[in-house]
Amino acid sequence: MNITIDENLRLELIEAHHAQAIFELIDNNRNHLRKWLTFIDRMPTVEFVEQFCKGTMQRNIEGIEFAYVLVEQEKVIGRIGIYKIDNQNKIGEIGYWMAESAQGKGIMTKSCKVMIDFCFAQLHLNRIEIKCATDNLRSIRIPEKLNFTKEGIIRQGEFLNNEFIDLNLYSLLRIEF
Repeated sequence: MNITIDENLRLELIEAHHAQAIFELIDNNRNHLRKWLTFIDRMPTVEFVEQFCKGTMQRNIEGIEFAYVLVEQEKVIGRIGIYKIDNQNKIGEIGYWMAESAQGKGIMTKSCKVMIDFCFAQLHLNRIEIKCATDNLRSIRIPEKLNFTKEGIIRQGEFLNNEFIDLNLYSLLRIEF
């Protein structure tokens, strides 16, 4: 299930054939990504990423997440998805990251808009959450541009780089979309 955003950008549901591109993206952006993502150093080889993709594909089938790669002009530049889907309470969490060289072009904001529409129209969710480090200014701008409500700070909500960091919690309700 691929989603076209514009003539140069699309989201592709993660499949096994994406493993090499995801690994190269992570490997080429480790220093940039490790500032914000806990899993970067736990993905040391393409074989590890292949196993990760298999797990992702299974969770996609089960409907507990929908994880995509961002493809710009046939090159994988990031990931986005709806994770931790709680079907009983109709809640999901959008997560995203991308190559440093792709930032600042509005790509992730456009991708999040499409993901929000997917969450409300296709998955029939009622609430979407985004969590991001309180000092990750680029990530914070996305929910703010998309009219999410900042609900507060999750104190020491994530263990990252051997320390606990605070997370902003943003939400968007179906009736607000």
